[in-house]
Amino acid sequence: MVAKIELQRVREWGWLRGFSNLFRKEHQAWWGTRRWWINGLAWTLILGGLVANMLFIPTLTNLASPEEVNAAGGAQSYAIQMGLSVFFEFGVQVVAIGAIILTQDALIDGRISGVTEWVLSKPVARRAYLIAKLIANLLYMSLFLVLLPAMVVYGLFYLHSTELYPLFPFLTGVGLMLLHMFFYMTLTLMLGAFFNTRAPVLAISMGILLGGGILGSLVKPLLSITPWMLAQIASGAASQTPLPGSLIWPPVVATAVWCVLFVLITLFKFERTEF
Repeated sequence: MVAKIELQRVREWGWLRGFSNLFRKEHQAWWGTRRWWINGLAWTLILGGLVANMLFIPTLTNLASPEEVNAAGGAQSYAIQMGLSVFFEFGVQVVAIGAIILTQDALIDGRISGVTEWVLSKPVARRAYLIAKLIANLLYMSLFLVLLPAMVVYGLFYLHSTELYPLFPFLTGVGLMLLHMFFYMTLTLMLGAFFNTRAPVLAISMGILLGGGILGSLVKPLLSITPWMLAQIASGAASQTPLPGSLIWPPVVATAVWCVLFVLITLFKFERTEF
């Protein structure tokens, strides 16, 4: 018995040969497993739970001094202010940790298992292999680590005050949160192109994240060229008490430039790596 197999021609740019199939594989790695709902549920519960504590547990507000509560415009406004601070200042760090953990194996796991070598032995462009991983992880980490928790948190603010919080300031803070996450995602991906084990990738990326604030407080100029101020900037933008423009734009622009630079370095290194 002869089976008739019909192949479907895929049209792609030569320099991204194989991208469609590779992106489909990365998409399936999220949606075809438990990964999507585990991450969606976990990060939403963590960040939403932290904000809910600030909004719906009166004891936390009662611990504040009357002067602080009055300056915020009352107990309700103070609770919202604290909820914004927790979500953006602390949440930015939590999301960055999640991005590092989820990205650490993006290149290393395939290299160790031999999958990368096998895939690249096919008519597949190396840059397509890397860009498929980059775009898929950026899309789904943005969705499950930032956007879904942000929607839940925005709903919590409405439940607390029975009125919608100003949307544009909140979305500005969310955008800065995404930029911060993208920095650590691309940094971890770049480190994965240089190292063959997870230990140095985690050590360097976590060290930059957790030690950055301390180093920035000692060497102030570093705050203008790193993402270490983004948590405060995001919190200020969301709470409508932004910092001066001279303090906002340098770290925002520098972080975006670092992200692009990390991607270019990763492409350069991956194109020249022997498998």
